[in-house]
Amino acid sequence: MAEIIHGRFKLLRKCGSGGSGAVYQARDLRLKRLVAIKRVTVDSRSRRYLLDRLLKEAENLARVEHPNVVEVHDILDSDTSVSIIMELVRGARFLKLFQKRALPESELLGYFWQLVAALDAVHDVGLIHRDVNPRNVMVSREGVIKLTDFGLSAEVDEDEPRAGGTLGYMAPETLRRGARISYGVDIYSLGFMAYQALLGITQFKRLYASRKPRDWMRWVLSREPFKTLEELNVPVSQELSRLIAGMLEKNPDARYKKISEVRAELEALLRTLPRFGTPASDEAVSPDSLELGAQLGS
Repeated sequence: MAEIIHGRFKLLRKCGSGGSGAVYQARDLRLKRLVAIKRVTVDSRSRRYLLDRLLKEAENLARVEHPNVVEVHDILDSDTSVSIIMELVRGARFLKLFQKRALPESELLGYFWQLVAALDAVHDVGLIHRDVNPRNVMVSREGVIKLTDFGLSAEVDEDEPRAGGTLGYMAPETLRRGARISYGVDIYSLGFMAYQALLGITQFKRLYASRKPRDWMRWVLSREPFKTLEELNVPVSQELSRLIAGMLEKNPDARYKKISEVRAELEALLRTLPRFGTPASDEAVSPDSLELGAQLGS
């Protein structure tokens, strides 16, 4: 018999796990709907810390109202667990779309536009996501992007934001002890994700995967820039190549400062493409075949 938690949520299947928690597909027996539940087990020693941490995550997520950001319904706690109740995204992690092939520019742009819009909404309420990576981005079966996992999110003016993130997607300044962070760290992460998607995992690994974590950190902290998509002969427009290169500037002072700047240049690019025209809504190319994916960061 399936487990029922908090008196109303029937756990149907585990979608993913990491650290001390897991994400489940569940049925809300009261409202008769499917939901996603991020559940973290607790003990007496860790309960207060975990409750505060997840409450902060849920509060930050609830501050952002946007169709490309996963919706939070509630946060519940018991003696043994703390759970964030969220909308269920029927789809897959964004990573799955470019694991076996590079995304063509025409396909990437639909997703990229939605991600820029999602980050614009996050930044608009004074938050930095701090862990933008393709495992924390879901794509629904209809091709709608959902930014998830606000576990590391912080106020832009927070005095001492917690360290952390997903190494490959972390901006150079986040690797320096005691460095202040800004909206630029999310811009870097999004640019890196787009760069990786346009290369495809296979070519990306040929270029960079031989580096061990410590070597990667040393290289990211160096002044040597990423090779541009143009230099690598990736079939993308000069405008998109230059936009992504600007997002990947290692020096935060040379990088885009605001996601609205990225959005303005992206809109200008999209206007030149008959397929897109002027973006009026956050639409994406529907993937061919997707499965239910986890809504938990790595």
